[in-house]
Amino acid sequence: MRSLVTGATGFIGSHLAEMLKARGHTVRLLVRSEKRLFPELREGFEVIQGDVTQSPEELRKAVEGVEYVFHVAGMLFGRSQKEFTRANAHGTRNLLEAVKTTGGGVLRFLLCSSQAAVGPCEDSRHIVDETSVPHPVTFYGRSKLLAENFAREYQKEFPVTIIRPPAVYGPRDKGILEFFKWMSKGYNLQFGTQEKQFSLIHGKDLARGMIEASMSDAAANETFFLSEPEPYSLAWTMELLRDTLKPSKYKSMAAPIWAAKALARFNDVLQFITRKPMIPNSDKLRELLPPYWVCSAQKAKDVFGFETQIAPREGMKETADWYIKNGWIKVR
Repeated sequence: MRSLVTGATGFIGSHLAEMLKARGHTVRLLVRSEKRLFPELREGFEVIQGDVTQSPEELRKAVEGVEYVFHVAGMLFGRSQKEFTRANAHGTRNLLEAVKTTGGGVLRFLLCSSQAAVGPCEDSRHIVDETSVPHPVTFYGRSKLLAENFAREYQKEFPVTIIRPPAVYGPRDKGILEFFKWMSKGYNLQFGTQEKQFSLIHGKDLARGMIEASMSDAAANETFFLSEPEPYSLAWTMELLRDTLKPSKYKSMAAPIWAAKALARFNDVLQFITRKPMIPNSDKLRELLPPYWVCSAQKAKDVFGFETQIAPREGMKETADWYIKNGWIKVR
């Protein structure tokens, strides 16, 4: 089989590409810069330079002759709704249209969306699942929901599967890296006084689940959350990082909500001046403040038998070891 992976210079896409190759697929990578590929992906892969903001005509060379398309590329940090929509939503539509122009011979188009497309839970009793009414609270979430809507418009042309991961962690990830950095210095982070709970999944479990979904006939034209069966609290996660990293000192840092909002507003102004996204900004804060980001992966288990295999304690140690080995963090 021949598969195309977008976003292979990133965390999830790189693991996905490696897994597909290990399963015997000929893997084509659509990347903006070959230099940004992790060392493990610099040999044995077909590389095409480009990105999904190009026109469908320009993207056709990337999708011609492939049976599976795994669209993982996306913008995680930006300054405006316009920027996120152009990259995440319109970029998805460009790739879908490129597939359509090749005659629709693709066996599966898999879109990696996000729990952000649906939004946080109302409270601890209302866990988000595939029947929940989407209510995204960030630019990123709205752009991912629009990408999902575009993908569903092409389901009559070729089968589409949409995957919504929650918080993802693992080697090569830059999203959760900040928590490791703070704990490596001995600082336990807290936001406000209310405990945060969230769903979690290791990047390798997510990549494997995406492949399993793409190969399942029952998963065609369906949407799934992939996550650990139980949620985790931020306090428990930081304590796990403490046990894993073993910093020489330990101190809790509780940021008051008013202080976080003030910093976010300052960064709003700064990113307008520098034209570079600053974190946290007011948009990102709308993601950080809700206490519950919990989803159910029961549908994925029922439809194609998905279950996670990497426990958080094992996964966090693997992630920490990788960060330390590659110089991303230094434990003090």
